[in-house]
Amino acid sequence: MASILTRWLQAIAPVPVPETPDPAVLAQKRKQKRLIAWTAAIILVLASAGYTYSYVASAPDRARAEVALGIRQMGPGAYDQAIAHFDRAIAIWPEFADAYLNRAVAEHSISQRPAALADLDKSLDLNPNLIRAYNERGQIYLENADPQHAIQEFDKSLQVKPSLEGYYQRGLAYEYLGQHQKAIADFDAAISEFREAPYTYRARAAAKRKLDDREGAADDERVAEQIESASPR
Repeated sequence: MASILTRWLQAIAPVPVPETPDPAVLAQKRKQKRLIAWTAAIILVLASAGYTYSYVASAPDRARAEVALGIRQMGPGAYDQAIAHFDRAIAIWPEFADAYLNRAVAEHSISQRPAALADLDKSLDLNPNLIRAYNERGQIYLENADPQHAIQEFDKSLQVKPSLEGYYQRGLAYEYLGQHQKAIADFDAAISEFREAPYTYRARAAAKRKLDDREGAADDERVAEQIESASPR
């Protein structure tokens, strides 16, 4: 390295120009100018490449930061602002499945169902293990009066990982179809996943009433009230 630097410094060392210009001296001066220009260009290219690499490498972190800001906006219901953050996250890192998922949730919240379904499809193309994406897609199908497709989505969610929401939402789909026993089985499973969700007991109570199990329905309503009264307001 020292040898290369020494040669470079020697190559660009000022060449004295005699009063009567010598063609060889002038040629050396022109050679030095070209060498300096090429050196400056190489330095600029290397600096630009380093900056570009650093910028590209930081894309996942910058995209995650945008998603975090978007999720924060969804809390108070600022869905348009949230979507803008998710848009930026996707522009930064187009392969970020969570950005599409969260944008879909925001779009669903403002009844933009076709856009939400498109984003859910994309999120699952990128990551087929997003249980929330299956549950969200199932909810949209159920809202669109398509319980059979909804059940298929909840099945996929539960195949990835059993969850309270997966069982609860599938139970609602079975209720929609009038299949109360299947609904109750799913509400049972939802309660076994998490016993402190009052809405699962109320849903099971409604299904039991349709099967004339008034005592069981009353028990579930009582448990739901106890959970709600024990919860901090």
